[in-house]
Amino acid sequence: MGQITSSTQAPRRIGLIINPRSHANKTKPADFTAVLARHPEVQAASPDGLPELHKTLAQFAADGVTLLIVCGGDGTLRDVISAMPHAYPDDMPEIAILSAGNTNLAARVLGSAGSDSAALEKILIAAAQNRLTRKVCPLLQVSWPDEPARDPIFGFLFGAASFTEVKRTANAAVRGGGLRHGAEVAATVTLTALRAILGRDPAIKQGWPMTLTVGDRPAIDGQRMLVMATTLDSLMLGLWPFWGKGQGGIRWLDIDASPRRLVAGLTNMLMRRPKPWMLRGGYRSGRGNALRLMLTQPFILDGEAFEPRSGGVLLSAAASVTVVAP
Repeated sequence: MGQITSSTQAPRRIGLIINPRSHANKTKPADFTAVLARHPEVQAASPDGLPELHKTLAQFAADGVTLLIVCGGDGTLRDVISAMPHAYPDDMPEIAILSAGNTNLAARVLGSAGSDSAALEKILIAAAQNRLTRKVCPLLQVSWPDEPARDPIFGFLFGAASFTEVKRTANAAVRGGGLRHGAEVAATVTLTALRAILGRDPAIKQGWPMTLTVGDRPAIDGQRMLVMATTLDSLMLGLWPFWGKGQGGIRWLDIDASPRRLVAGLTNMLMRRPKPWMLRGGYRSGRGNALRLMLTQPFILDGEAFEPRSGGVLLSAAASVTVVAP
């Protein structure tokens, strides 16, 4: 993660993208009307779907937008950042985040003024007065090696194996009306972890077949309970399950199915006190610039499931984004 510094030049034009599908954004266009009326340098859009998003970003680029305010959650930010290389092939705009999703991990870690009209006003005033701070963060790029014509996607948090199962369970709870907010979704994640520890979920206990290759190291093949990777330097609620050495912008975690001493292993991991026996017991973590995964199950990137296809996926950290905040 790059150092936080003050910006030295106000952006020439500012774009605002509002995710119209976000529950928290249902009233945003009306709430923002007065603020936008005071700031004619801002172009606002609510693209519905990826084709409209691409058109919006192309127009912003043509109009010289160099600061992009994204009003949405992690998924909205992922879609915007993934679409930006088409509109901005050379220099991507700086990003400011208005956290309006169910989970706002990137906003919490990288910085956000909030989600309402007052937060928008705060960003715009800071931009006009050259008082924005900036944080440069590597992006987690996911590509399909056997499909070079397919566009990669960019985000911050990757998960597979039980991570995908947990997400599926949480989505079912949201659709059923039982859960709506991040804290309640976290409760579902906790219950799913307890089911694994108590051996009450056969799928999690058995794991999912996967081959993981970190850089030029030998591939590791087997059944996996959990695989995670991120380019962030912290997660929610103090959670940080990564450790180990290595070079590169990607922190990764790899846990075998039915690892030794699961309760002790997870406890040591979450307390950031990994023990030497954990490596022999099926717990691995470190840093790298590239990870190749062969898997048959969908994976999760910033809250959404994607299919891996037959050639698997390649995770890399070649690009970065600059996030600004007042």
